[in-house]
Amino acid sequence: MVAAFKGCQHLRIGRLTALVAVFLLVLALITATVDAESKVRRPLRRRDPLSAAASVGNSVVRNRLIRPTKKPFGLTTTEISSIDKEETVVVTEPTPFIRRPIGGLRTTTPPAAAATSALVTTTPKSVFQRPSRRPGMRKPGTTGLSSSIHNDNKNNNKNVNIRPVAGSGNADKGYKIVCYFTNWAQYRPKTGKYLPEDIDPHLCTHIIYAFGWMKKGKLSSLEANDESVDGKIGLYERMMALKNINPDLKVLLAIGGWTFGTAKFKEMSATRYARQTFVFSAIPFLRQHGFDGLDLDWEYPKGSDDKRNFVSLLKELREAFEAESQEMKSPRLLLTAAVPVGPDNINGGYDVPAVASYLDFINVMAYDFHGKWENTVGHNAPLFSPSSDSEWRKQLSVDHASNLWVRLGAPREKLIIGMPTYGRSFQLTDTARFRVNEPASGGGVAGVYTREAGFLAYYEICEMLRSGKASYVWDEEMKVPYLIMGDQWVGFDDERAIRNKMSWIKKNNFGGAMVWTLDMDDFTGTVCGNNVKYPLIGAMREELRGVPRPGKDVEWDQEVPTISLSATTLPPPIQISLSDILNKVSTKKPQLLLPTVNNAAPVNGSNAKTICYYTSWSANRPGLGRFTPEDVNVELCTHLVYAFGALKDYRLSLVGGDGAVKQSVDSGNRKPRQRASVAVEGDELDVHARIQTLREKNPDLKIILAIGGWAVGSGPFKELTSNIFRMNQFVYDSTEFLRANNFDGLDIDWEYPRGADDRASFLNLIKELRLAFEGESVTNKVPRLLLTAAVPASPEAIAAGYDVPEVVKYVDFLNVMTYDFHGHWEGQVGHNSPLFPLETAASHQRKLTVDYGAREWVKLGAPAEKIMIGMPTFGRTFTLADLSKFDIGSPASGGGIAGPYTSEAGFLAYYEVCDFLQEDNTTLVWDNEQQVPFAYRDDQWVGFDDERSLRTKVSWLKEQGFGGVMIYSLDMDDFRGHCGSGRYPLLKAVRQELTAENYQVQFVYDGPYERSASSLITGKPAPKDPNVVTCDEEDGHISYHPDKANCAMYYMCEGERKHHMPCPVQLVFNPSQNVCDWPENVPGCETHFTAGTGRR
Repeated sequence: MVAAFKGCQHLRIGRLTALVAVFLLVLALITATVDAESKVRRPLRRRDPLSAAASVGNSVVRNRLIRPTKKPFGLTTTEISSIDKEETVVVTEPTPFIRRPIGGLRTTTPPAAAATSALVTTTPKSVFQRPSRRPGMRKPGTTGLSSSIHNDNKNNNKNVNIRPVAGSGNADKGYKIVCYFTNWAQYRPKTGKYLPEDIDPHLCTHIIYAFGWMKKGKLSSLEANDESVDGKIGLYERMMALKNINPDLKVLLAIGGWTFGTAKFKEMSATRYARQTFVFSAIPFLRQHGFDGLDLDWEYPKGSDDKRNFVSLLKELREAFEAESQEMKSPRLLLTAAVPVGPDNINGGYDVPAVASYLDFINVMAYDFHGKWENTVGHNAPLFSPSSDSEWRKQLSVDHASNLWVRLGAPREKLIIGMPTYGRSFQLTDTARFRVNEPASGGGVAGVYTREAGFLAYYEICEMLRSGKASYVWDEEMKVPYLIMGDQWVGFDDERAIRNKMSWIKKNNFGGAMVWTLDMDDFTGTVCGNNVKYPLIGAMREELRGVPRPGKDVEWDQEVPTISLSATTLPPPIQISLSDILNKVSTKKPQLLLPTVNNAAPVNGSNAKTICYYTSWSANRPGLGRFTPEDVNVELCTHLVYAFGALKDYRLSLVGGDGAVKQSVDSGNRKPRQRASVAVEGDELDVHARIQTLREKNPDLKIILAIGGWAVGSGPFKELTSNIFRMNQFVYDSTEFLRANNFDGLDIDWEYPRGADDRASFLNLIKELRLAFEGESVTNKVPRLLLTAAVPASPEAIAAGYDVPEVVKYVDFLNVMTYDFHGHWEGQVGHNSPLFPLETAASHQRKLTVDYGAREWVKLGAPAEKIMIGMPTFGRTFTLADLSKFDIGSPASGGGIAGPYTSEAGFLAYYEVCDFLQEDNTTLVWDNEQQVPFAYRDDQWVGFDDERSLRTKVSWLKEQGFGGVMIYSLDMDDFRGHCGSGRYPLLKAVRQELTAENYQVQFVYDGPYERSASSLITGKPAPKDPNVVTCDEEDGHISYHPDKANCAMYYMCEGERKHHMPCPVQLVFNPSQNVCDWPENVPGCETHFTAGTGRR
């Protein structure tokens, strides 16, 4: 019994222990579960960024956020589901589309006729009216990604990932709100007047100032009071004051707009020179006025050329902005663009992936889909298209257009979707028929403040609604409202529509909202109700950035009479008379002028060139050595190279230096250039003006400015080319500088590029210069500036610094410095410029000759006709170490005694050599091997060129087929006739020998920039296809032309723009009356609908 009891006891204890263990295990599991659930659910309990109140009452239903109480969006669960529906983006065949529909008019007045399609059942009125007063009036906004995302539905939006724009210059990870400010809003009357002081600095992430202007291809201001003048603070400066209140605010300047047109953009983007001229005018202009970037509003690029040039423009702007940022160590300027939403406009003018790669963000003009240019009412900016639309017109919605940009390659986070703060109005033909797509007879009555028919600011729309005479209609399909007041019909966006669109933006992961414009919202808060300033933009900020907006939304359906829409059928198409629109229509057929080829026989050769350097410091020489512009014999030179211009702050300049004489040389191939910058600062400009008058004596003389030289060295060129912004700024400043100072070209004397980096930099510099010179010539229709380079003759120096085949593509000719092969920097005497080597010369010495150096350039790829052989008018002197040893190679203790005029040891001008030769006991030697003379007296030795040696070199030059000679320099020849052989004995000998036997240089090089007579352009009209319609302003800004291939179509010309338009169903175009008419009234089109497509 005891044993049994003890067994039971042990059993009970074991069971108890087991129960305790189970209990503890369950408790542990419960604790773990609660802990885990707490961690999982914690994010759902975070505060909504809007406010604590904003998140109260939210409940999760099927992973979607539904507000169970009264919805500020005015949406039911069904409505939200409708918004969330994925819609397939269908791109139909491109149609002729102009600015107006399909979004994004940049002016208060849209362009002309509606887009065309065989499915369109109505014909737009095709009347294009430019917006009143201001160029570029309508413009959409830009996106803004901000750090706080308003998450209406934490579950539904959990996949929303707005990424910062690459290279945007900030770490902003939220939505952008980009707001346009128009500088013509200052002219509106009374309460409509809008100025920078009316802007809430915290309302937008970016403000875009619309618009700047373009003068002579350069960025400039438009309005007289944009810039501060004479102590009066301008709008630019007043706008920048907003950044003192909100340092995070970015302010950009826009250029373009609808009324700005496309011609200036076409011209500016057509060549690299024109683009770079704009680019390097834009950067200082933006920086000077405190702007943070540039917004391009080209409306619109069209065709393959424009498409390519627009990308090039964006690329060059972005590269320059990047380089300028690095150079100046400042935040990079932003680059954005306003773009259309019409499929034809996008496909016809935008390489979307390329465009998106260069822009920080893209302002999609998702408005102006419909307007008074059409003959039926339509909403300005429907989120979705109505079911009553034709298949083509269903493309005209915010949703379809925005997703089209995505389908074509634009990143969603870079797309900033345009939101209008205005409406488009119509006059109804029949007040009983007020639904979308019902007939209209024109634009609605102009507003009191905006003063344009067919257009109303939001505060003007509020006044209509507050008048008690208007009825409010909410269109559930389009998710936007419109109002009706008598025969007035207005499609607009209110707070309910804006909040819907913000929800849609977040759902689709777009980058933010763009506002066109600040000044058309109710900025005073005194018109629309509830004392709310900026009700529409404030709602955008609240939804996208979580910043609560004071006051409640105005629920118009609760405050004004409403109309419920019931299903109805569309009316049949009607005939529209175009003649009612036009007082006068031109049917003149424009004629297109195209370049034609001149078939004249090509020229096989031309006279050889004589390039004469003129040194600026020669004016400082004493007595008879002083050289002035009046001493130049203009008949002896084809080109005069003025040495040297100065490089100041990486810009070309004429004035620089103190005039001190300075000659410096070193081993290798050298040129004795006393100064590397312009010499006489006080008299320099006068000297320059006197040089320019030399053309009066010889109109064919080309005057070129040289920059560089031995004294300048390589350093400044290295610095100049180390930064693309710095280099390109130099290139385009230099182009203007040369033109302003009447030079015919630029000579680059970089002594010397060395190594792979310098080699590439030198090539880039001359390439950019040539591209700029070519572009400037085409743009301004003037002869191109010449581009030359002074280059060494040393094989080692050539190999170290020059990509010869590439270099010769860009230069007009090379001035080869075939002198200074030897000088006082060596320990033995040697000739300055031997034509050939001594027979006993070592291998290295054999390369230091005129013949070897010149042929080395040809061997490495330079065409002979581009090589100018350097001829020195100076000699190199030595002091002999042993009076008994005076031949080439004899030891020397240094340079010879300085001349009385050039004042430098080891160096004598030719007229100083003459004095040396006339001294007693001087011995003159002709070296038959080197084909040059030298002379010595006592311990002084000089190697130089005389008339005989130069004639010999020219004779050799002609045998080799070189392009001419380069004289260094005019001022060291005997320009006064001191030697007894008349003035300029050396130069005259060269010219006589060069022109003997009518020597002609043979041009055989076929480089990318070479021109022959066979490519001359004439202005003869090209044959014209009579069936092709070409638009011309001479026909009138609006003109109409029949489509000879299809009776039911016609062409509407709006200036130079051509739009292919359809007539309504069962009608054909009547060119005699400019109407869409019955087929039986149009000869040639009677059987159009019974026998297929009719042809006239």
